[in-house]
Amino acid sequence: MELVKVVGDNLKAARSQHGLSLSEVARRAGIGKGTLSELEAGRRNPTLETLYALAGVLDVPLGWLLIAETTDIDRPVVVSRAGAADLSGQTVDVELMDRVEEGGQRLEIYRLHVRAGSRYVSGAHRPRVIEQILVHSGTLVVGPGSEPRTLGAGDYIRFEGTGEHVYQAPEGDVVATLVMRYP
Repeated sequence: MELVKVVGDNLKAARSQHGLSLSEVARRAGIGKGTLSELEAGRRNPTLETLYALAGVLDVPLGWLLIAETTDIDRPVVVSRAGAADLSGQTVDVELMDRVEEGGQRLEIYRLHVRAGSRYVSGAHRPRVIEQILVHSGTLVVGPGSEPRTLGAGDYIRFEGTGEHVYQAPEGDVVATLVMRYP
């Protein structure tokens, strides 16, 4: 199923599950009601920023919006091809590679691309959500907004995402792996 349809179906399901109107979700997320309607109908490509805002309002992990539920999640081998679940933003692109639920935790694994010279401030996640990042190339300034750290290729950081946090590529493009861990 194509990504816009999956996202639309998942948005509609999450909104219904919370008993919220289209207008209320749009207002809380800071987007137009028409935009949300088109997203739910699978007629509009979402931006990363819009999906982050909607995931926050609907209290669901970003990855929940990106993957159609499958019955073969327990397959012993999973291959994710580049571009299958790619979301482009103005400064950051993420591509969901895998999602695993086990032992009461959910892990989402993303390929992360931060554009040169850009800075993205992510809103707070719910309590105990952990972000883990391994930088593959470039220099990345990342972490809690009050004390971001500068990482280079091969460097790793783990932090709780309960407050605003930044992703910044002060020089060239950055490629990294992002693992989101939800309780």
